[in-house]
Amino acid sequence: MLAYAAVTAPPIDVDLLAFFNRPGIEWLDTVMKAASNRLVLLPLALAAALYLWRRSPHGLLAGLLLCAAVGAGDLVAVRLLKPAFSRVRPCNAQPKTVVAIAGCGSGQSFPSAHATEAAAAAVVLAWGAPALAPPATLIAILVGISRVYLGVHWPTDVAAGWLLGAVIGTFFIFLSRLRHAAQYR
Repeated sequence: MLAYAAVTAPPIDVDLLAFFNRPGIEWLDTVMKAASNRLVLLPLALAAALYLWRRSPHGLLAGLLLCAAVGAGDLVAVRLLKPAFSRVRPCNAQPKTVVAIAGCGSGQSFPSAHATEAAAAAVVLAWGAPALAPPATLIAILVGISRVYLGVHWPTDVAAGWLLGAVIGTFFIFLSRLRHAAQYR
């Protein structure tokens, strides 16, 4: 199966992985590890949810939607899609050429749960506090790139995660708007 995964990786995956998976610059390695560290990302998400609760015109709803979107993103990516696709991580598929400085991680590769959660959070943040859309988007991009840089995801895993997260974030915003539509009938 490992050889199959290495052979069947689309050329764009192989080329982009070779471009981004170049650890060795100490400060950049540190930034990329932090961008993939759940002990950094979860407190950041909680701080964003608290910010939305206190500062967003949508109040507590926005903070709860952010938490729900991140949780749903993780659930869908990890429990539903990863087992269905069973894609091998690049650090396992190509251990001689892929450098995984933070370890290879466990589980499957497709889609990136980190990218899914970051994109879901960015969409809800952009809705709840539009001024935070640019930094939230940059953080989501950094999180995704860090996964490829660290050698634990193929680029298409990350792209799929971003798309999935955007859909999930949008879905939760849509649900909140349905609630308002039902109130005014």
